[in-house]
Amino acid sequence: MLNRHEKLAIFNLSILAVAILLFFLIWQIIGISHAYAGFAIFGFLGIGHLIFLRKKSPSEVIEDERDISIQLKSFSGSSSFVLIYFVITSLVIYFSHSDTGVVSIEYFPLFVWVGWALKILVSSIITLVQYRRGTNCGIC
Repeated sequence: MLNRHEKLAIFNLSILAVAILLFFLIWQIIGISHAYAGFAIFGFLGIGHLIFLRKKSPSEVIEDERDISIQLKSFSGSSSFVLIYFVITSLVIYFSHSDTGVVSIEYFPLFVWVGWALKILVSSIITLVQYRRGTNCGIC
């Protein structure tokens, strides 16, 4: 039986898969400049919180120390991963265009959207792994 945060992580992964699929479908039909509209599907990530993280009764507990610990590990792990992605990608783009001294702005939206998708992907995977493996909250 999956708990609320695991269901939310699976929901986030499914939204990510739909966004990437939509991006590539639009890219093939219209072109990359319009394909970024496919990432608008990320707006549905907020619906997951309304569906999975709401109280069904006033006495119900949504999160405990273990859930908060897992969410903190997920956030810090995915943030570290995306920071490394941004540094490496920035350096690769800079050094691949070092002869001109200017990097085209056309790379920027794709650069940001891929970073956002990686953040969702890594965060959801860390959450699912931590719930399956189990974790100690550290201060409990």
